[in-house]
Amino acid sequence: MNEKILVTICNYNHQQYLAESIESILGQSFTNMDVCIVDDGSDDQQAFLDIVTAFKDPRLRYFVNSENKGKWYCLNEAIKTTTASICTAHDADDVALKQRIEAQYATMKRTQTIHNLCGFYHCYSEDHVKKYKGLSLDLDEIKIVGPAEVAQQCIVGYRTPGVNHYYTGNFETAGVSAMFYKDLWDCGLRFQPPGLGLRALVSEDSDFNFRATMFFKQTSVTAEKLYCYRRNTSTNKEEI
Repeated sequence: MNEKILVTICNYNHQQYLAESIESILGQSFTNMDVCIVDDGSDDQQAFLDIVTAFKDPRLRYFVNSENKGKWYCLNEAIKTTTASICTAHDADDVALKQRIEAQYATMKRTQTIHNLCGFYHCYSEDHVKKYKGLSLDLDEIKIVGPAEVAQQCIVGYRTPGVNHYYTGNFETAGVSAMFYKDLWDCGLRFQPPGLGLRALVSEDSDFNFRATMFFKQTSVTAEKLYCYRRNTSTNKEEI
């Protein structure tokens, strides 16, 4: 049986998109999941509860923060309470292609790596989301970037002034898509608040990926776009 994978969905005032986001995870071709949804102090937490409790899937759990603590905090808390051996995340306003989890897991197994990322579609409208979210791929034809090349590109990006994101060369990866063995977290690797990581102005996701790659050098990239990233939906007060 496949290992269980934790998928953490962090929400802050994205109730408009939350149900679709959850559906895209619960509908994954990979089914052995612990889906943890966290509301991080949204203005209308009752709306969050109404959306989440409407799903009757036993794989789903949730918790609510009374105030906004930050995405880094939510991710660490979800990992702390999971029984899964592998962890990943998904943003509350985004949509995953149906094979995202399965494809990333397959890449980790094929490359024997402990950390993986995938590519994403920039979605500037709902038409873009509808266009991309139903796409499928042949898992036997997945393009892969191995750990040696990923580590080299990551270091180049880290040393290049002005590159304030996790860098893997010409193929753009989604920081939130990081999938990794919980052993990394158990060894002490944590998500940290913005500004306290290796690079200034780097998100919690990218900072974690920098450190995971540079310290362990066991990162692979599933060189397929498996994630629909909604642009321009961040709320002004959002910290996560």
